[in-house]
Amino acid sequence: MKRIVRLEGAVNFRDMGGCLTEDGYQVKSGLLFRSDQLTALTGQDLEIIRKLQLRTILDYRGEAEAHSHPTPIMEGVHYRRIEAIALAARTGTDVGDRTLLDRLLDRDTMINMYARLPFANPAYRFLMEAMGDPQRQALLHHCAGGKDRTGIGAALMLKLLGVSDEDILEDYLLTNEMLGPKAQFLYERYCETMTPTQQEWFRDTFYASEDYLAAAWVAVLGRYESWDHYFAAEFNIDASVRERIRSMYLE
Repeated sequence: MKRIVRLEGAVNFRDMGGCLTEDGYQVKSGLLFRSDQLTALTGQDLEIIRKLQLRTILDYRGEAEAHSHPTPIMEGVHYRRIEAIALAARTGTDVGDRTLLDRLLDRDTMINMYARLPFANPAYRFLMEAMGDPQRQALLHHCAGGKDRTGIGAALMLKLLGVSDEDILEDYLLTNEMLGPKAQFLYERYCETMTPTQQEWFRDTFYASEDYLAAAWVAVLGRYESWDHYFAAEFNIDASVRERIRSMYLE
C-alpha cells in the first residue's frame, strides 16, 4: 500500500493521505502522518523521514514512556509531547519495567478509555491547532503502538475532513495488520504463562477493535448534538474554520 511508509525501526508509520471524503474529495498525501514510537529508527529510516519534510511531531505518550523510548531529535522539526491519557501507557507492545501480564486490560476498561479520549484532551487540542496552521505541515502524530491514542487522533482528523465512518474504521483497523506480527510474537512468548482470562485480555489490550472506535463515536454523539457541535465545543472549530482546514488537506 502506498500509504504505508516502510521503515526498519517503526512498523506502523503511515501517510494518512488517500482517504476519500463523503463528498468526493481525497485527502492529500504528504501532509499528515501517523506512527508508533520512533525510538528504534535507523539512519536509513531517518533519511526516509527527512524527505517527508516534517515540521511538527506530536507525541501522545507520558513522561516515563518517552524517557525510556525517546523520539529522536530531527533538524527543523518541532517536537511536542502532550500525554493523551495515562492509562494507554499500558497498551503499548513493548515490555518495560512491568511485565506484560501486569499491563493487560479487559475489554470494558478499553471501551471506557476510548469513550474518555475525545473529551477535554489537550493533546488533541494541539493536534487540531496544528492541522489548522500551514506552518506546521507536514505533521506526524504518534504514541507507543500507534493504535489507541494515535488511532483516535487520526479518526478525529479524518472525521473533521469529511471521511466516511466506514473508511475511518478501515484506517483504524489497519493497525492490526501492521502490529499483528509483533503482537503475535508477544503472545507466543507469554501464552504458556497466561490463564484463559489473561489470553482474552491480551487480545483486548493489543488489538484494535471496531467496538473501541464505536465507543468513542457513541460517547461524542451522546454528549453533543452533532459532530459540528463537538468540533466547535472541544476545538473551537466552527463551520468556516472547518472548511478552511478541508481546503488545506483535500484535493
